[in-house]
Amino acid sequence: MKNFFKHILILLYFFHSQIFSYELPELGSSFDSILNNVDEKKIKFQIMQQVFNSNTVIRDFEINDYLNNLGKELIEKGGINKSNIDFFIVEDKSINAFAMLGNVIGVHSGLIFAANSESELASVLSHEIAHISQKHLLRLFDSQARGSFKSYFALAIALLAARSNPQLASGAITIASASQVQNLLDFTRENEREADRVGLEILGKAGFDPLGFIDFFSTIQKFNNFSSGAAPSFLRTHPITTERISDIQGRLKDLKYIQKEQNINFHLIKAKLIALSGNYAEVTNYFKNEIDSNKTKNNLAAYYGLIYSLIRENQIEEARNNFNKSSLGNVENPMIIELNAQLLIKEREFEAAFNVYKRGINKYPFYRAFILGLSDLILLAKKPDKAIDLLKSFLTYFSSDPNFYLLLAKAYNLKGESLLEHESLSNAYYYQFNIQEAITQMDLAVKTNSDNFFNQSRVEYRLKELKRESDLMYNQ
Repeated sequence: MKNFFKHILILLYFFHSQIFSYELPELGSSFDSILNNVDEKKIKFQIMQQVFNSNTVIRDFEINDYLNNLGKELIEKGGINKSNIDFFIVEDKSINAFAMLGNVIGVHSGLIFAANSESELASVLSHEIAHISQKHLLRLFDSQARGSFKSYFALAIALLAARSNPQLASGAITIASASQVQNLLDFTRENEREADRVGLEILGKAGFDPLGFIDFFSTIQKFNNFSSGAAPSFLRTHPITTERISDIQGRLKDLKYIQKEQNINFHLIKAKLIALSGNYAEVTNYFKNEIDSNKTKNNLAAYYGLIYSLIRENQIEEARNNFNKSSLGNVENPMIIELNAQLLIKEREFEAAFNVYKRGINKYPFYRAFILGLSDLILLAKKPDKAIDLLKSFLTYFSSDPNFYLLLAKAYNLKGESLLEHESLSNAYYYQFNIQEAITQMDLAVKTNSDNFFNQSRVEYRLKELKRESDLMYNQ
């Protein structure tokens, strides 16, 4: 029976990762005997593989780095003993966020659009982090494990369906008895209260305004009131009851008020998300109307979004004119520096862009977009050795970033060094959670039969490691 539950949970999470379900937290507690560290690694590997293969996951370096840095700030300052939580953004206008097994948290772009402040966004992330730190999913399954396997399976499917798509949940729920479903829902309500309590503590310790919790509830309820469609996903999968709001308000009385300084990056990220989504012309008109009507909450962010949308339309001259007439050029901010570099590249002012990146790296030495952007320019100038030196100088810090290995592969290709090219491609695929293609590329590296004994030995050993890990991941 123990192995049965193990395989059911793994299968459920393979299914769950395909549909980006909501709120399925971390492994541990009394269920460690059913899902051990190896099983958890398998689940996370499969989830992240789906993330990298999904067309709906946002790839932008700055957007992803912002979300991950915000999440890590909450974890570290909030006193959470978890350093391996990964965050990603799904391009979806619905208001939602979800935690999954393997310490993975996803956020819909619609939730970021809806948040009015960084504290509101941080309140949602802290809540999801709390679901993981409190091992809610394992506690949920543990509470059902003593029932028959048919009821157990039915309840699990009902829960997954309800969290991913509430409209499709009714059919799955009818499989189980009403009392069993009610017990399951009661358990999740208790999870919600605990995640609120722990999330509030995380938020306060990390220096964010705990009122962000209530402010965000008000925000999404307003979205619901003014929307002719269905309620936001967050309201359906994360029901906000009067009791829950009262509980949070009661806890807020014991917390000191925190005046959190507005982070310009929050507004820039929102603007960039809007600029990169939807119809080019509609988005451009949206930002123009915001600026002309003086309705924008942050004028710099509105210009920033407008310029990115104009770049998407290939209206480069107009984009530059808007950059010059705004005060963006007077603001010392890495996102604005990156915008200027992108404009210069579109204007084919490559030397100027190179200098902007060089100054940017001197000021912000670990800003990923600068390092990758500068490497691209160096490769465009056919100087692979310089690109390799730059990328390797940061590789220790970005050792699991596939983008660094893809650029290294491009550089080695320019130099005609096939073994190192295939080795770099293998590393890129490995960190994209595509272990089979990683094996294929490493096998090609081995077959190049390099005269360099150390390189040959290294890739042969790595190929054996990859095959062992593949057996571990896919042979249950």
